[in-house]
Amino acid sequence: MNPMQGVFRGFDIATSGLHAEMQRTEIVAANLSNLNSVGNSANPPYRRRAVIFDEIMRETGGADPFHGIKGAEKMNVGVKVSEVFEDEATPFKKISLPGHPLADEDGMVLSPNVDLFKEMVDLTVIERSFQANLAAMRSYRSMLQDTLRHFN
Repeated sequence: MNPMQGVFRGFDIATSGLHAEMQRTEIVAANLSNLNSVGNSANPPYRRRAVIFDEIMRETGGADPFHGIKGAEKMNVGVKVSEVFEDEATPFKKISLPGHPLADEDGMVLSPNVDLFKEMVDLTVIERSFQANLAAMRSYRSMLQDTLRHFN
């Protein structure tokens, strides 16, 4: 077994988190950019999208690096966006826009189910996740540097 195998795994895990959050940022940006679009029952407006994260698991290769711990045949090596889905649970908002080409006979149009404040909270959570992943990378770098200094 190569003693250097997996030495940078901590960087790989944090990088996968940064990549997944970047994808999430793109979804939030799309939601915000479509905030003011409208539609009607025949031509629905933009529907809010969101992501689901999933672990990236890798087989340990048959070796038992964790000395009989149940479930140790697989290990987490990061995170990924497993699905981008449309929010079907939140209804569209009805707004009055008489004279709009998409308005119904009552002058109402449908507005996207995007909530500005919810998207801003998501952006704050994304920012905190970026900070946490970068802090993890700095800590891991520091541990590797300390290890190298110990062996010199």
